[in-house]
Amino acid sequence: MAIEFDCPYCTAAIRVDDAAAGKQGACPKCGTTLVVPRLAEIETEVVQSSPATAATEPDVVPDIVPDMVPEFQSRPQASVSSRVRRRRHRRGGLLFPLACGGTLLLAITVAWFLNDPSRFQGSLVGELTASYAGTEVLVPRSIDPGLVEGPAELFSAMVESLKERTGRVRSNVMVVVFVESEGTLEVQIEPSQEYRLVRVALSQSEALRTFVESQANRLDGLRREDLTAELGKLVSAWHAARTADEVFDGWTGYRETVGLSALVGGVGHHAMAQTGRQNLPCLYESGGALFFLVPASLGEFRLIGRRRGDGSMPFPADFRVRIGPGN
Repeated sequence: MAIEFDCPYCTAAIRVDDAAAGKQGACPKCGTTLVVPRLAEIETEVVQSSPATAATEPDVVPDIVPDMVPEFQSRPQASVSSRVRRRRHRRGGLLFPLACGGTLLLAITVAWFLNDPSRFQGSLVGELTASYAGTEVLVPRSIDPGLVEGPAELFSAMVESLKERTGRVRSNVMVVVFVESEGTLEVQIEPSQEYRLVRVALSQSEALRTFVESQANRLDGLRREDLTAELGKLVSAWHAARTADEVFDGWTGYRETVGLSALVGGVGHHAMAQTGRQNLPCLYESGGALFFLVPASLGEFRLIGRRRGDGSMPFPADFRVRIGPGN
């Protein structure tokens, strides 16, 4: 005897053997998992829904059941443990490609880092020579107004005020002068007589030359960032003095951070001459060479890198520099 019932989801008519009563299976039309009702349950449902018809025609099958209905294949319900295993299997199948992708990305990143042409891999140590140079090479330079952040009118007003009173910063090594020149802020150098100007060519060492070729732009970017920050402080200090109706005399604090930073490039900004008693900043950079003012009696010094506020040293150099007649 067959059991006939409708799928409660897609209303498909289903006919199965009575041996499947109470078992679970899938609807042949929509695939929904169903439990085959028992014959007694179907008869009760028919009696409740249409008692008159059931009493008079107990053996009549409803007309909606087709002559040929796909056989309903019953199957046991999957256990909880088997469902958990299937879920773990699906998750495990994704872990392998994800792990491979992550490893590949890491390998590409490491390869790029190790082969990055802007990353210097040499050693900046050894010996160099320096030669005396004439002070005529110290040509004044103007500060790029594009480096100034904040109100442009304040910077212009500060530059204009230098027509009446230049900013002079004197030390035992040199005099740094801030002047107005054709509407721009210009920096000039006046060396002290007790100090001599020396020139260190950057092409003497293969490692140093390679470093400059690969790192000069990055170092100059850092220099411009520093100069922009210090120019902002300078303009603010000058404006505060003017607001208080006072003469601005704070140029000393900006001798190196603004004055010398405008006269050097990226390498010079991060280079220093260590004489044993003091560290002297590079005061000029031109033609592939660094220029320092050192004591007239000095025979040698160390060319070292300047450590920044964050502890980094973009120019990791330590050269012994001998001062001779020429190089």
